[in-house]
Amino acid sequence: MKTESVYPGRWEERARGEVLVPVDEYLRWHGHGRIKRLLGWMSPVQYRQSQGTAA
Repeated sequence: MKTESVYPGRWEERARGEVLVPVDEYLRWHGHGRIKRLLGWMSPVQYRQSQGTAA
């Protein structure tokens, strides 16, 4: 995960929810929002659905 989402600061000084929100947003973007040329300019989730390998 990119450190920019929580930098500057210390993990131990933040509440659990404060840390988990950017982590969750990044993971959702990584699977659903990020497009890749190798996958025909689709996100990984879109590609798997087009191949019939995802629900």
